[in-house]
Amino acid sequence: MEPAPRIEFESDVFSPRGLTLLVDGSAQSHVDLADPTRLFFEYVRRVGHVIDHHGERGAPIDVLHLGGGALTLPRYVAATRPRSRQVVVDFDAELVAVVRARAPWPAASGIEVRVADAQDAVREAAARRERFDLVIVDLYTHLDAPAFVDDPAFLGACLALLRPGGLVVVNIADAAGLARLRTAARALARAAPGGGLLAAGDTAVLDGSEEGNAVLVAAPGSMPVDLAGALAAGGPFPATVLEGDRLDFVLWGAC
Repeated sequence: MEPAPRIEFESDVFSPRGLTLLVDGSAQSHVDLADPTRLFFEYVRRVGHVIDHHGERGAPIDVLHLGGGALTLPRYVAATRPRSRQVVVDFDAELVAVVRARAPWPAASGIEVRVADAQDAVREAAARRERFDLVIVDLYTHLDAPAFVDDPAFLGACLALLRPGGLVVVNIADAAGLARLRTAARALARAAPGGGLLAAGDTAVLDGSEEGNAVLVAAPGSMPVDLAGALAAGGPFPATVLEGDRLDFVLWGAC
């Protein structure tokens, strides 16, 4: 039997109430309890830009978070869009308990945490006819994503939970060469033929030369026309945003 993962928080040297969630020594999440709008990890800041850009700025939205961590993005949504309804799904009951004890979220935040498998949670949400403005997929065990995250059926089920104009946002932790990004992008393209798709990330990650995180954003229909520009302008820099022919060329090469 494998030993249980070691879950701990490390104080942030950059702010008095900043905490980094570590699982077996690997940083999983960062949260600033004094200022939940402070997004420390670069890919999380890019997802924050997607959240900011959705609909009317500051208006409440409904968000499904698949993968909880330290609830960095749910806290961000609660702070920047009061009265939002958020469902957070995480299969690790011990992790949820540690976060609740060490970095509790406000009872009136509108955040509901469900301890469940993400696939089961998506099926159950569909059966209840729940609908969301955003579905954010950030599922990892240590540094590996479960295989179903790249399954077109799973991603299609996530897309089916969206309201009109909604988006699915997927965090992709990748090695140099973009193997996972290509796999996930193809799965999303199969899940929503004719839908919108873009990738945002550090330039050195999206040109395939370095490992790192990229963010894939998918829409069942057309992508918001100015989202790519907002992501490029928002950084963090150096930022690259790929869509259309540029995304096709980077992911699949010249045809």
